[in-house]
Amino acid sequence: MRTATIMLPAVANEMVQEEIVKQLAHVSRAISNPRFQADGQHIDLDLDDRAGEGVAAEAEAVATRIQRSLRRLDRKVRHRTPEGWDGPLHLVGEAEGVWSSGQGQVQLSGAALAAVVGLDTMLDRYFSEWSPARLQTPTLIPAEVLARCDYFRSFPQYVSFVSHLHEDFEVIGGFRGRHQERDTLDEASRADLDLPDVCLSPAVCYHLYHRHASQTLPETGTAYDVAGRCFRYESTNMSDLRRLWEFTMRELVFIGTESWVLTQREMAIERFVSLLDALGMPAEIRTASDPFFGAAGAVAKTYFQLSSETKFEISVALGEERLAVGSFNYHTDFFGRAFAMQAGDTGPAHSVCVGFGLERLAHAVVAHHGSDPAAWPDLLRAG
Repeated sequence: MRTATIMLPAVANEMVQEEIVKQLAHVSRAISNPRFQADGQHIDLDLDDRAGEGVAAEAEAVATRIQRSLRRLDRKVRHRTPEGWDGPLHLVGEAEGVWSSGQGQVQLSGAALAAVVGLDTMLDRYFSEWSPARLQTPTLIPAEVLARCDYFRSFPQYVSFVSHLHEDFEVIGGFRGRHQERDTLDEASRADLDLPDVCLSPAVCYHLYHRHASQTLPETGTAYDVAGRCFRYESTNMSDLRRLWEFTMRELVFIGTESWVLTQREMAIERFVSLLDALGMPAEIRTASDPFFGAAGAVAKTYFQLSSETKFEISVALGEERLAVGSFNYHTDFFGRAFAMQAGDTGPAHSVCVGFGLERLAHAVVAHHGSDPAAWPDLLRAG
């Protein structure tokens, strides 16, 4: 491993720094731990010893392009908690109940699991104000559905594909024979697998749009409380509970007219402010964007999200790091058009998704409040 340093044309503000760090890991799997120096203009990258000389240059080009596109934007902060932002942090590891099963995969017990359960109960109470219909979604999602969600064009770097052996005795027998003494798959296995037609679901709200495809929904709006396991491959960005390949999502989804879903989002933000304050962690609700890495018009999409305020995220401070633990996303009528969902007689349905990553939230709770639930905020200990 070696360290390479790249320099931007000018000092990058906090928002630009965050967007750059978010995306650099997807330039090459040889890049890990991208971080800005204190001057805000130089970026250090850890590079695999086998990385070619062009990797750092490619990373510099991506970072420069992001900075150039966002230089005229400032992040809007809707709410900032009053907690001190320089307090000490607790470790979140095996002693706290986090055991790694593999890359981006964890088993939880002890304090970490107690935090997830407490947060899940907190969200039950928060969501109940809308009396949403509850829905549990599957782990698998048809590849065709992800394509209609524009996922393959916007976020292909995250997709986890699911396949199986060709339904052929000769192929199955050959695979069995080659793996009698092996602990891992051999390279020949690639030819044994069917073209994937399903994926591991990267978001639970996509199942809802599939469920209501070609339907007319009430103009008065429909609300869902959805829970499920989600999967996003984040390469070298994956790190303990902060960024997993497999994680748990709770989402409050609104589908209806533009005015109705935007009203619900505003209410959701306002009602969450008191919960965020009660969690006792340094945090903000602020404008953000999704990582449209390498997508056609990626820079324009990022600029649109940030400038039009279609995405607000809940960002918790962990020292110098900021961890996004939830978001309030307005999708306009994109999914209404993609899945031919109508909102009464008004045209394509609009949608809003209020989503929370339970493992990330749990990491933040334990990092700030320690591993003894008796010392946690009351709302995490109430039955």
